[in-house]
Amino acid sequence: MIEEKQVVKIQLDYLQGPIWISDAETGEPMTGIELIDSDAVLKALNYQVCQLFSSYYEFNSHDAPCWFNREKEKAEKGILLDLISQIVVRLNEINDGSFVVEDLETERLLAL
Repeated sequence: MIEEKQVVKIQLDYLQGPIWISDAETGEPMTGIELIDSDAVLKALNYQVCQLFSSYYEFNSHDAPCWFNREKEKAEKGILLDLISQIVVRLNEINDGSFVVEDLETERLLAL
């Protein structure tokens, strides 16, 4: 019987680190994969991206209850791309073959 590998998604959203799922307050990944969830490097990078991406959301701004600042995201896409790349590299370094990484953000960011 072939074991199915877990999928670790890289995806950005408000108050969510790019490693799905994760704790926005600590940056701690909550994938259920101990190698990932306990990795200090991933926690720090995940938290940094969460804070950066979440800062693009503005409340009670531009005549809307919640407004996403696409221009700021576009201006800082290089920073996001670098941090996400570091996350993917680290995930690949620690991968014991039990998971695959599905990066849903790099192509989207490159297209901005």
